[in-house]
Amino acid sequence: MDILVAVLGVFLGTLTGIIPGIHVNTAIALLSASRPVDKNLIIVVISASIAHTFSDVIPATFLGIPDESFAVSVYPAHEMSLDGRGIEAITISTFSGVIAAIASIPLFYAILRFIKVSYLEEFILPILILTSLFVIIERGNSFAGRYSPFFSSMKALMVFTLSGIIGIAVFKLSSNKDLFLPLFSGLFAFPILYRGVKGIRNLPEQSILVKLKPLSALMGTVSGMIVSLFPGISSGVASLLAVSPLKESDAENYVSATGAANTANALLCFAVMISAGRARSGATLALKQVYKILNPADILILCLFSVVLSAIITILAGILAERILRLINLRALCLISLIFVISAVILLTGVTGLLLFTVSCLVGLLPEKLDVKRLNCMGCLLLPLMFVRLGLMGLIQ
Repeated sequence: MDILVAVLGVFLGTLTGIIPGIHVNTAIALLSASRPVDKNLIIVVISASIAHTFSDVIPATFLGIPDESFAVSVYPAHEMSLDGRGIEAITISTFSGVIAAIASIPLFYAILRFIKVSYLEEFILPILILTSLFVIIERGNSFAGRYSPFFSSMKALMVFTLSGIIGIAVFKLSSNKDLFLPLFSGLFAFPILYRGVKGIRNLPEQSILVKLKPLSALMGTVSGMIVSLFPGISSGVASLLAVSPLKESDAENYVSATGAANTANALLCFAVMISAGRARSGATLALKQVYKILNPADILILCLFSVVLSAIITILAGILAERILRLINLRALCLISLIFVISAVILLTGVTGLLLFTVSCLVGLLPEKLDVKRLNCMGCLLLPLMFVRLGLMGLIQ
């Protein structure tokens, strides 16, 4: 394994994670199209895909701007930063990713030797339905009486359905993931940035605290494995499976489970590719035809090396970002971030993306207005995936 090439891949994945609106799959696609696939490119792609799962917590924590894989935890992570616990959120996510990588080693070989991936496809729809039910069911407010859980769940179902309708439009309009930028930015980033522009205090001094949440990390690891095994289910759903049993107020466990699910999913997707020849991510799609240049042991070692280096870089980058951002008026920063997001949407997705972003923003404001979990906005992925499995997408024109 070429160490310098692996380091280059880690820095590439770190950059795609830190810069909002740029996903690692985009960088991988550009790399794959610009040069022939060889051993060095494979190393860069693998290490970048792992590094991205660590560094994407930084913009989610300090700016409230998610990508698909971290969307469900952006609100808890951002709230922690406003309480002076942003570095803590980053360390929780980072070390949960490390725990997930270690726990994934036996799972990696289990997928290679014992699990028949092709037999699992029939269970996709039940998993999606159960996950949706976990998301929609609300406990309700205690002052609203015994009917509160029912009415709260109905409000959650409305948000879930509206988000799902927008998600179906994205699946129908786009053959790639370009339109996921306005979708997730509108549903998850805009409500936080809008609230910040309306008026928010400056970012408080952040305490540097290292905290481990091993149980949540293991729960996230299992979720990441489940999603890596099933075709058509994205890393966003991996995060959703990990956090759906948790209370949204339990920010630490939320961030931990999401960070672990993302890393486990990215790592175990390579085992699925080797075992069944099935691409579950942009990285594995790029390597599908040539991954045998590296053997499974080499791929696993490269992933673990990338995990260690990415963890170190992410924590250092998080501390540096906190020092810089504390010098900036947070209200102005939210406005700049919002302008950046809107500009990226227009430049990358055009008028269609801007319209989609506008509708997504309106739906994204509903959870806070209706007092339901923001997690219900993940109907934008779950409902379209259920339609695909039921064969209903072709009926929608």
